Amino acid sequence: MITVIFAAVLLVVFLGGLAHLLQRGLGDMSAALKQVGMFLLTKAPAGIIGLFKDDDGNGAKTWIQFGCFWFVLSAIGGFLGAWHDYDAKALDSLSSIGWSWDNGDAMALFNLTTLSAAVFSILLGGSLVAHSRANGGRLASEASASLIAFGWFGVTLLSLVLPVFFDLSDFHYSLIGMVYAAMVSSMLVNSLLTNAQSETPVGVSSWFLIMGLAAMIFGLAINALGEITNQTTVVWMADAIVNGWVPLALMFSVGYHVVPWVTDRPIWSGSLTKASMLLLFVTVTPFFLSQSSTEPLLQSLGAILVTMGIFPILAFSANIICTMRGNAGSAMNSPGAVAAVAAALLLPIFAVLAFFTGLNVMIGDASLTTVASTANMGYLYTVGGLFCLAVMFELYPLASGNRLVGNSAGLATWLVIFGGLFSTVVSLMADWTFIEISSLVDDATLESVSGFNLTASVGFYCITMGILLGVSTVSRTAFSRIPSDKGVVVNSDVSTFTLVEGSTSIRNLLGRGVGLDTELIISDSEGEDESGSTIIEVSATLHDDEVDEFPEKEEDQYPEELVELTKWLCARGTTAKQFFEWADVDASGSLDMFELGNALKVGQGIELPPWDMEKLVKEMDINNDGNIDLPELDILLMMIRSKHNIEFVEFVPEEEESSEEETSEEEPAEDDTADDDSTEEDITPSKSDLNKMKKSEITELAKSLGLDSKGSKKELIERITQ
Repeated sequence: MITVIFAAVLLVVFLGGLAHLLQRGLGDMSAALKQVGMFLLTKAPAGIIGLFKDDDGNGAKTWIQFGCFWFVLSAIGGFLGAWHDYDAKALDSLSSIGWSWDNGDAMALFNLTTLSAAVFSILLGGSLVAHSRANGGRLASEASASLIAFGWFGVTLLSLVLPVFFDLSDFHYSLIGMVYAAMVSSMLVNSLLTNAQSETPVGVSSWFLIMGLAAMIFGLAINALGEITNQTTVVWMADAIVNGWVPLALMFSVGYHVVPWVTDRPIWSGSLTKASMLLLFVTVTPFFLSQSSTEPLLQSLGAILVTMGIFPILAFSANIICTMRGNAGSAMNSPGAVAAVAAALLLPIFAVLAFFTGLNVMIGDASLTTVASTANMGYLYTVGGLFCLAVMFELYPLASGNRLVGNSAGLATWLVIFGGLFSTVVSLMADWTFIEISSLVDDATLESVSGFNLTASVGFYCITMGILLGVSTVSRTAFSRIPSDKGVVVNSDVSTFTLVEGSTSIRNLLGRGVGLDTELIISDSEGEDESGSTIIEVSATLHDDEVDEFPEKEEDQYPEELVELTKWLCARGTTAKQFFEWADVDASGSLDMFELGNALKVGQGIELPPWDMEKLVKEMDINNDGNIDLPELDILLMMIRSKHNIEFVEFVPEEEESSEEETSEEEPAEDDTADDDSTEEDITPSKSDLNKMKKSEITELAKSLGLDSKGSKKELIERITQ
């Protein structure tokens, strides 16, 4: 008991110290440790690491590709295991080449090993994509990450082949675990150096990746120590960390990147994010529980921690689903996002199922061992498989730089969803039926539930086909050489964009990969041809893009309806803010197509058909969110006024007009400069409104006013307000 308590305290200190160092750094030691770490990653082992490319994204791509190999083996092995539960003599014809079917334990171990390797490799590769995108676009050493992926593949293959020729004891498996720990340590150093080089705050996905790798190193180390010293409670704790924390941490890392990236929405709740992060690493997950200590105190403490282990899962699922609701249309159009959201929906269901069956195994009579095994494998195949598909369909194209090829990605996702649920439910029915029959009949055999097993194997065939289709899509994407094209993006990796002489539109720039925070640089093109070259500075997901010529726009580049609207508002003395508040009937803070159409109809008598209204909204929608915000409307009206020289007429009540006339008769020499200033105040956003706008929007506003658009956001605001 003292040993496991000491190990738990040591774990808390280890993870807490790592989190503190991530936030605070190492002070004067940081530079020296960075240099040593980079030397170890780029130079060791000498001669071997030079065989691997150090291109951007190559490390994550290698991990995902090796994971796809194990994914195929686990899918085929899973179907064979499900079918042999129905007919154990199905492949007896292969006995001539050494095939023999025992009670199924060997196949179950093979499936668990290959599936665990597939889930870990693919999810780690996806987490590396998320981590590198948040920290400068590449890992500290892509070649080292590729080398470790190759080594992990080799060690896993040896762990499957060696038992065929040798009898491996727990001690030998502990040594293999220590080799794994050494490789994971290299990946942890690589991740830490990646974050240190960019000097940016640690993102959510990066937190889960780093803490998950650190927990895995600790778990593998104490597992070897527990096996050597015969401390079964410590071994149980190590299994709970490696089989429980690590897969969930990588799933959370992938989910918290894929869904916000596809929907272009920030994570819905920071509180739920922190809850899912903190509670995951201080509780016990309900998956893959084994028999624990016989001491009542440790059993009670373990049951409490397992119960609390459901809360981070619920927090993560709720957070992902609410984030998806912000732009559900984009999520449903992406097979990777569909897979991630479906996995988030199914995860609590499998967690509750594993909780009740796992407690029976951990502190009960272990009568539900087969049911718990079915629930755990269903969780790994269904939820783990869906998160793997999310990586393969959404993050692998970013790592490889190639566009996702083929139309089977969506079908693969739905096959895994349906097959995973159907086969798990039917298998659970078979297990429960067999348990009930066994209590009534002494000589009960598996043939009594053969109908359930046959149906479950048919359902599992859908999982196998879905995985094969997914891996086929990845293979075609790897060899396609079609550049990745994410279309119009708002949160872009393009830091600067150089414009040559000519004309373009904001929508055209967004289509080239420019985001709202991208700094636009106007080049000096005197003495050069107008069709010069434009270079986009990019990070991980984009590449140099040469723009030979921008399309010419017509003289009147704004729709006639918007020009008439601007004239109407200026003639009435109505500011953009006043019009926006009047048109926003639901007080949502944005105008949709119907609200804008109603405002045009009531205000100007202009009634446009829906397809024309959709084009009009797209013309006004700078950030491409489907709605019109006040800064977008304000900028557009200001640019139209500047383009067409439309004067803003301040509305003055009659009483004030008469008083102004009397004042003007008494003071005929008064200059009308004040009127011009007041007019400018009415049409220029206030400093508080400007502070709410993004720098790119303020830059555009400064250009429309004929002001210098260079400088910081604060300088631009001061320039505009003055």
